[in-house]
Order: sequence, then structure tokens, then C-alpha cells
Amino acid sequence: MGVFIYTGLNPKGKRITGEIEGKDIKNVKKILKENGIFVINLKEKKGEEKFSIPLRVKTEDIAISIRELATLINSGVPLDEGLTSLISQMRDGKLKSMYEDIQKRIREGKSFSEAISRYPQYFSEMMVSMVKAGEESGTLDLILFRISNFLEKKISFRNKILGIMTYPILMSIVALLVIIFIFTFVSPTITRIFNEISLTLPLPTIILMKISNFFKNFWFVVFPSIIVIFLSFKKLIPQERKIQFIDKIRMGIPFLRDIFIKGEIVNFTRTLSTLLDGGVEILESLKISEKVIYSPLIKREVENIREFLSKGGSLSSGFKKSKFFPYIVTQLIDAGEKSGNLPEMIDKIANIYEEEITHKSTFLIRLIEPGMIL
Repeated sequence: MGVFIYTGLNPKGKRITGEIEGKDIKNVKKILKENGIFVINLKEKKGEEKFSIPLRVKTEDIAISIRELATLINSGVPLDEGLTSLISQMRDGKLKSMYEDIQKRIREGKSFSEAISRYPQYFSEMMVSMVKAGEESGTLDLILFRISNFLEKKISFRNKILGIMTYPILMSIVALLVIIFIFTFVSPTITRIFNEISLTLPLPTIILMKISNFFKNFWFVVFPSIIVIFLSFKKLIPQERKIQFIDKIRMGIPFLRDIFIKGEIVNFTRTLSTLLDGGVEILESLKISEKVIYSPLIKREVENIREFLSKGGSLSSGFKKSKFFPYIVTQLIDAGEKSGNLPEMIDKIANIYEEEITHKSTFLIRLIEPGMIL
């Protein structure tokens, strides 16, 4: 891991300079791009102490640490003392090192939002924007509670989906291993027996045996070819084209399309409601929330909504024009605008679709489970 100095343009077009930790220049460029920063210049920092924090810190650990810090500040403990108390209780070395560096930068005169912005791989642009709003309004503790709630809901949703998908994934792996075993060992033996007794076989059986013989005789070509194709797709094709290709496949699967779209809606609305609840201006909240959307098609829809809003339109009218956001989304946003309770209504959208995805995913797995066993 190294420390890199970058110069770039933020989403507002403002020139910024900062430091960031990463594996290498390619990794750092990717992190900066994901956070909406157009890189002008990037170089490794020389002659100073480098960080030993690994690439990944668990989201669960970040959520817990933010909640603990929020509790301390809410109890009247100053930020610096709160960080000292938080650091003293930490057992995770990588997390401790990160917070020690954040505290050091605050003591050097940086704000908390500026200090955490140095770690965009752990503190997203959404979190930094909310912390900045909390510092300006004097409600940092409340903002930190909202961020920790957001992260906990995100973790819970991810764990639900992982829990649902674990069984079919394991079954698929077992099925693949069984197929390889049959093609490699069972089918050649059966073929030999049938050849010895000169039995006339049906066409499907002949095709199956020929496939088996092909894999047996040319496995040293087949498997390396699959690996080369996979690596070529990963390395040579631009990231944007890969995303478009994967999104096209996802949107083309009839039973899963609805789940994928609603998954995007959950991530987007959860982020948007948290930002709005944290006091971030609506256009900025939409711009930041766009970045959690994977699908280029849905992302374009949100960009159109933001543009419509910037021209004086209402948020509900903007969503009404979109083909990806169901009518209930428009209804709840309209109700939120009229009642002055927009963040709560948008969060309700996320809750509704999170439950719907859980039920649909469970139903789909139960539907295909007998076939997977067979």
C-alpha cells in the first residue's frame, strides 16, 4: 500500500488536491473515478511514512465505529476526545491506524469531513457530504447516527440477499462438479461398453458421448481457453462497455429483471433519503445518489430527473416521466413533497422494495430448487 498525491476536478468542476491511499496508481485512479473526481495529475508520495492499512476495512466495523463516535459526541464529548476514546478501544489494527491518521489531520487544522475524505474507499462521497453538512449545522452527532443507520440497513439488505443466494450457489457448484465428473469418468466408461457390444444409440446419447470425448481429449485446451477469455474480458474491454454488456444481460432475464431494477431502486432511494435527511441540498443529493446505481440505463433516467429538477420541475413529476420507477414511487415522493416529509417517504420506498426483493428472491429459489436437486 502507498500514499498518492492527486490533482483533479470534483463533480462541480472545482480544482482540488489531496492525498489518498491505494495499492497502485491504477487502483487509486479507479477509487477517485468512483468518487466523481476527474484526475489531472497523480503521483506516489515519496520520502514520507506510508500507510499499512489494507485495501479493505469491513463495512460492519465502519458502521460500529461511527455509531460509537456519534454516541460520544451526543453525550457532550468533544470530537478530539471522542476519537481518542474510540481509538483506545479498537483492537483492529487497520481501523485504528486509519482513525489515528484522521485524528492527526484534525489536530493539524483539517475539519472532520476533510480528514475522512482522504479515505474514499471507506467513507463515500455521500458520507463526506453529510458530515460536512453536520459540521456546518452543528448537528454532527445526529448526522453520524444517520450514517450508521444507513450502513446498518445496507449491511442487513446485503446479508439477506447473500443468505437467500447461498444455497443455490452451492447447489450450482455441486452440479458443475458432478457434470465434470460424469463427462470425465462415467461417460467414457459407458461409451466403451456400448462400443464393445455394438449397440445402436439414440442421437442425444451420441452427442453427449462426443462432448464427453472432446472434454476428455482436449481439456488442456478448453480450460485455459476459458480462463484466457475471462481475463481478456476483464482486462481488455473498457469498464464502461463491460457494465453495459452485463446490464444488458441482467435486463434481458425475464424473471430476474424486476429484482435487479428494484435492487437499484433500494440502493438509490436509501442513499437519497439519507442525504436529504442529513441536510444535503436536493440536486447535490441526486448527483451523489446516482453513483450507487450500477445500471447505465437507470443512471441515465436519474440524470434526466436531476436535469428536469434543475429547470424548476418537481421531483415527483421528474420520476413520473421515468419508465423504470413504478407508480408507487411517484405517489410517495409526491406525498413527501406535499407534507414536507420527503426523506421519510423516500426511505419508505426503499423499505417497501427491500421486502419485495426478499420475498421474490425466496419464492424464485423455492421455485427452481426441485430442478436444481434433480
